[in-house]
Order: sequence, then structure tokens, then C-alpha cells
Amino acid sequence: MFELIKKVDQECGTPFYFVYPDRFVNNLQSFRKAFTDIYPNFILSYSFKTNYSSVLLQRAKECDCFAETVSSMEYNLAIQKGFPKDKIIFNGPIKSFDDIKTALQNKSILQLDSEYEVDHVLKLREENPDQEIRVGLRINMEVGSGNIALQGGLRQSRFGFTNEMLQKVVPLLKEARVAIISLHGHTSSSDRVVANYQRISARLMEVRRDFELNDIKYVNVGGGFFGAAPEGIDVSSKPKYTDYAKGICDILLADGWFKENKPCIVIEPGASVVSNVFELVTKIHQRKNIQGQDFVFADASYFQIRPFLNKMNLPFCEYSDKPKEDEIIADVVGATCMEVDKIAEGIKLRHYTHGDYLLFKAVGGYRQNLSPMFIIPWSPVVEITPEKNVKVWKNRQDASDLLNMLER
Repeated sequence: MFELIKKVDQECGTPFYFVYPDRFVNNLQSFRKAFTDIYPNFILSYSFKTNYSSVLLQRAKECDCFAETVSSMEYNLAIQKGFPKDKIIFNGPIKSFDDIKTALQNKSILQLDSEYEVDHVLKLREENPDQEIRVGLRINMEVGSGNIALQGGLRQSRFGFTNEMLQKVVPLLKEARVAIISLHGHTSSSDRVVANYQRISARLMEVRRDFELNDIKYVNVGGGFFGAAPEGIDVSSKPKYTDYAKGICDILLADGWFKENKPCIVIEPGASVVSNVFELVTKIHQRKNIQGQDFVFADASYFQIRPFLNKMNLPFCEYSDKPKEDEIIADVVGATCMEVDKIAEGIKLRHYTHGDYLLFKAVGGYRQNLSPMFIIPWSPVVEITPEKNVKVWKNRQDASDLLNMLER
């Protein structure tokens, strides 16, 4: 592996990402099979916000995934990458009048999130009295009772329509002959347990029943699942794809209307299908011992490995062509001029001199999308072919790329 890393370093420099597209495809297929073994009317929609890498978007499209987008930028990215317009889900809390108009004209699955979006739809109805208009509604889980452990320890979710809001907007949409064809219940939890998705499923069925929404074609439980993880992360106590599928289907298939009408179950996985698809290689440049504290300097940054500054260290491997050194316990620090730039904290190292490498696993989810062009450029993404050749999917960005963005 050292020689392979050295080869990529010579061609592309460090830091760089290894990408494993076959892992991604396998994750998608495994998640889909977990559901279709129980219930065939199933749609897997890849969460664009998790990772925009071209190779992933291409593979997702080839695997007949829908595109789950949460902004006009992501929506247009899906269009440009060739996703069928009617296989694009448009979520997100901020949509302009033109965004909504475009999505409706394209017959995409538009999920309304707030009352101002309903106003946009009603205006479009006035302007186009004969146009077929179909929308979805994102449903607020109203979790104040503590039935779902919200991400970040939050007490309330800000997304979607509460029951009180639905009592206002559903009659308006029905009166305007706007078909409500989708219910969406994505709620990010901190524990990602199956019971959360069962609660979401039950809530969506309650809303369908209470508001007599008989045109529902899609029951969308969202994303935020636990999933594929690389070696070094203990997954023995975590839910598997099959656990989520069984838990969700148990609730939905117990509903008489659902069982009779057979709408599509939709999920929107991101990190659960991409976390183990990327690895980051960074080169060590020096070691410093300051008042008894060892620091090992690498050329990546925390944005690429720990963008949320959590305390968990990602699994890693050391690669060197030199003999092992005395073991040290060090903080691996990054290439930016920020004291908080810690790639890993308190880890044991036996290789820490200039020219050694660290490979961090589980960096597929969010890290690339959240990495700014701040001090260091965006890193290359490379695939190693079966013939051990280097296939570059994304080149390293440079000052010219930054200027092009700033000056346009």
C-alpha cells in the first residue's frame, strides 16, 4: 500500500482521497434489497448534500436512484448530471417562486416545507388554472415530548408542517385542486435507532388518515440512517439496513390504507451509503514536542476529517518505508493556521517523520462538501483501477480556480 500511496503522491500530491465506487454501488444495492425483499414498491433516493463527487452521482444514476436535493443549486446539479426530472426530489426549507415553478413544470417531487411555499403554489394555480399541480408536504414530527432524540440535543425540529399548520394549508391546497401526493418525515436523530423511523412512519400514516389525503403516492421517511462503516468502527450494536427495512415496513404494512393502495416507500440515505467509500491520505511533515505534548503536523485539515470538531477519532493506518520509531501519543494537527485544526487527538503513532503517511477511513460523508477552499485547496479524488493505475476523478484545485470563482 505504501508504494501505491507514493505513486498517487507523485502524480497528484497530498492530501488526496481514495474512492471505491464499487463499495458505493454495493451499499445502494444492499439497502434497496433490504426493502424490496419485503415490499417491492420502493425508491432509493441518494442524498446529494452528503457528497457531490461526480463518480458517486454517476453511479447513483446508473443504479436507478432518485436524486434528493435541498437547494436550487443541488436541483440544477441533478439536471446537469442527467437525472430524469421526474426522479428528482426537491426538499429544503428555502425555495423561491421560480424554484417551485420549475420543479412543478418538470414534474419533480416537490416537498413543501413552509406556508410561504404554499402561497407560491397557490399563486401558480391562479396563473395556471388548468395545469396539473402535485406537491408533497414535509411533516414536522412535533418531538417536544421526547419521542425522538433530535440531532445536537435540540428540543424541537424547525422543519415541516405541524398539525396546526396542516389544518390551515391542507384545505387551501385541496380547494385549489392541488394534489398532495407525498408525505415526507425526515428527522435527524442522534441515536439513529429503528424505533425513530417507526415513529416517523406512524406519524405519516396518522397525517394521511386525519387529513384524508387519499392521493398519496410516496411515503418518504427521509435519511439519517446508520450504515456501511469501514474496518475499525464497531458496528456490532448498530442497526443494519435490514433492521431499518423491517421496522419501517412493519408499521406501514399494518396500515389498512397503505396495504390496499401500495404507495412507494422512499428513503434518502447519504452517509449510510457513502461513509466507507472514501479514504483520505495525508503526508506528515514534522513532529514537535512542546512542554511534553507531541504534535504531528500533516498537510490535510480538520475540515476534511473532523469538520464538526467532535471528539471521536476516525480509524486510520500508518504507512512508511522506514522502520517503526518509539511509540508516542500525539495530536495530529492540520495545515491551516488555526489552533483548533486537530485531525486526531491523543493517538498512538510509530511513524511520524517527514514523508510518512496517514490514511483516515470513513471520510465519505459530508467532509468534502463541507471543506472550504480555505488556506489549502480542494483535494484530488482518485480511483485505483484493477491494473493499479491511477484514475483521477477530480483534480487538485489551485489559485486560478479560486480566482475564477471570486471574479465571476
